[in-house]
Amino acid sequence: MNSCTRGPALSLSFLHRQSTDFSHPARLSWPISEVARLFTLAFVVFAATLVILSLPKENFGREWEQAPQSQEARLVVPHKDEREQRAKSGGVGVQKSLPHQPKPPSLENPPEIDPFDFPSTSNRMLLAKIHQHLKEIDLDGLMQKECRENYTLATHWMRTKQKYVPEDDSWEKFYATIGSCAVYTDDQIVQNLLNDLNKLPIASVHIMDGGTQVKFVLTFENDKQAVFKPMRFGRDYETDPNHFYFSDFERHQAEIATFHLDRVLGFRRAVPTVGRVMNMTSELYEKAEKKLKKTFFVSPAKNFCFVSRCDYYCDTTHAICGLPDLKEGSVQVFLPDETAVPRKHNRSPYRRTYSKKNQVAEWQSNMDYCTEVKTKKPYAHGRKLLDLIDLHILDYLIGNQDRHHFESFNVFETLPSYAIHLDNGRAFGKSDFDDDDILLPLRQCCVIRPSTLAKILGFYSQPKSLSRALHSSMSKDPVHPILAFKHYPAIERRLGKLVAYLLECFEKVPASQIVLPEFHNTNVPGDGVDEEEKSEEDEKKDDKKT
Repeated sequence: MNSCTRGPALSLSFLHRQSTDFSHPARLSWPISEVARLFTLAFVVFAATLVILSLPKENFGREWEQAPQSQEARLVVPHKDEREQRAKSGGVGVQKSLPHQPKPPSLENPPEIDPFDFPSTSNRMLLAKIHQHLKEIDLDGLMQKECRENYTLATHWMRTKQKYVPEDDSWEKFYATIGSCAVYTDDQIVQNLLNDLNKLPIASVHIMDGGTQVKFVLTFENDKQAVFKPMRFGRDYETDPNHFYFSDFERHQAEIATFHLDRVLGFRRAVPTVGRVMNMTSELYEKAEKKLKKTFFVSPAKNFCFVSRCDYYCDTTHAICGLPDLKEGSVQVFLPDETAVPRKHNRSPYRRTYSKKNQVAEWQSNMDYCTEVKTKKPYAHGRKLLDLIDLHILDYLIGNQDRHHFESFNVFETLPSYAIHLDNGRAFGKSDFDDDDILLPLRQCCVIRPSTLAKILGFYSQPKSLSRALHSSMSKDPVHPILAFKHYPAIERRLGKLVAYLLECFEKVPASQIVLPEFHNTNVPGDGVDEEEKSEEDEKKDDKKT
């Protein structure tokens, strides 16, 4: 072969020997040192990058600004000029932190401020117009006709079944005096019950099944039971504006305040509820059932916490913690067992959609909706339509949007049942917002019970306002003050709107057709016997449709 054909072969042979002969150290020195230099260079570049990234830059504002004195978790929306100035300076908006839970008010001295230092919303001209419409109406005479027969459960059972109702403790005395027109009538019996709910030793604690949020069943040493709702946020905490009414947090103070407001308004159809400060170690953890006890832990702040089990907000992120192991909450008496004192679960015709996509129900878009409601047998005759109006008036004043069902005792046989004012934990969440849709049953139906009208006009016109009467009633609770004072002007503001909506009814409908002790639709035959309630399966199908 000539040199041209041998050259490449020799070169390949030489490279092959260079790459496979590792026995000679001189042949290894070049590739190892080169790799070492490359590795060192990469490491230096990587380390320098980390250092550069860790250095703060002047144009990096703090996205989350701590506000230790903040009582509310609200997004602070600056004025337009302020936003433009911040944009020029490279600043960012300020987000207040979630509030720390304060000590229970019963353990500290509340500030000496006047909670009623706000302008009155009373309008004398509006009030005079309503009284002009009522000049031919005998309110006192109509109030005497509101409840045809008013007697207690003990009296009813003795008359009809010769059955004796025991009255050995405050629970049994309360059960025995449940009336055919109101949940209670004797204030002293209720006060004794509230004292026991607040002070009696606890024998065991169980998770309340079926709840969307944390609730416990407390069994006391007398074997009687109550529902405990723990405090989750301070009293100043406002509902997140992005939360739907069905995903809002429940508030223990709302249950207490609603019980008192219900009593102040003369309804007496809310279940007795009181505040109590629990020792999480000796009263909850040591008495807890096994599955509840497993959810307790000590937080990094050295506070005793629990998660419990429920449909919403039962995880470590939403744990409920003491300071360090004291926890305030509401204690609400259990109603009598349904096997002994049966209750009916009524689906409200003014139920919201509970849908994120379709948020407007028919009654919210059709002002003639009550015409249809008045034709339904449960509401065509008797007290149930007036009870529904009472319930929505109460809900409007407390700001409760979450009213899908209401319960009624089904034990007094031929006597009409009344709506029990249960489940008020989502009230008092927004002090600066009035959901006027809650009053649509009143505005559409234009009927009201005489005693309810008298109470409303009385608080609207007399020197002692509704908020003062409520404050006075709540001051007797062991964990007062119950409400943040900012809710008092909200209550008065809503009361003013309520009276204005009443005037609208009086200006389009005769007063004799509005103020009624009982409602009767002459176009609907029957005696007001309730129609069959929907089954749970039917309700689930309706929910899926929405």
